Amino acid sequence: MRRAHFAVLLAVLFTACRGEKDPVVARVGKLKITQSEFQRKIGEVSQGYQDYVLSPSGRRQFLDVLIREKLVLAAAQQSDVPRSAEFRAQLEKLRKEEEERVREGGDYLLTSMWIEDLRKRGELKVDESDVRDYLAKHPVEVDMRHVLLGTPEAAAAVAKRLRAGASFVKVAKEESLDAATAADGGKLPTSLYGEVIPELEEVVFRMRVGEIGGPLKSKFGYHVLRKDGEKKVSLEEGRARVARLLEKQKLDAHLQSIQTKFPVEVVDEQFR
Repeated sequence: MRRAHFAVLLAVLFTACRGEKDPVVARVGKLKITQSEFQRKIGEVSQGYQDYVLSPSGRRQFLDVLIREKLVLAAAQQSDVPRSAEFRAQLEKLRKEEEERVREGGDYLLTSMWIEDLRKRGELKVDESDVRDYLAKHPVEVDMRHVLLGTPEAAAAVAKRLRAGASFVKVAKEESLDAATAADGGKLPTSLYGEVIPELEEVVFRMRVGEIGGPLKSKFGYHVLRKDGEKKVSLEEGRARVARLLEKQKLDAHLQSIQTKFPVEVVDEQFR
């Protein structure tokens, strides 16, 4: 609401300039500061400063800042820098990086809209009964920790130490290859059935609280686990999570059904 109010006030401040498509607020040599640029820049300042820049003295002070920026730019444009090989190389690098950002952004937009279209067509529809049935079959969530190792021998040695009473948190911090969880003693997110790495899932949900499990092999490496707790999840608590999980399963099934149209070839030998 505050941001919308701020935009309205800015519009009022420039009502006198309606005659031009994008009125000029100030000129610095051949460079211009237009109304739209002033509004955009003023909208970028911190929330606490915006009240001040709406005042007459604040607006003029902010314009002086923009004028100084244009003065620096004008001087730079007149220098030898734009003709230097270093500038041209850096500019080309910037163009390529921007093109890559636009390409990635376009890919993300396209895939997001495609998935949304699948939803609209009912391909990914999850009914309330689906959620209820899933929670009836898988009613608990688990808390667990893991240590990720690179070889079965290293995992077996770690499992032996942990079963002998070594601190799981300490061992995870020192030995785990999973940098995202090692600093927190190997703690993984609280998980429902279906939210755990498939290779670990069946074992984890059968383990007793406090039990050490593994080593277990997954595509990431070799895991040694400890189950820290479990609790039953109510329909209210689990509804959104289960709906997302079931939707993902439907999307995975849809992708599998169309994959024959898009043959996959892993070219690099090290990934085969």
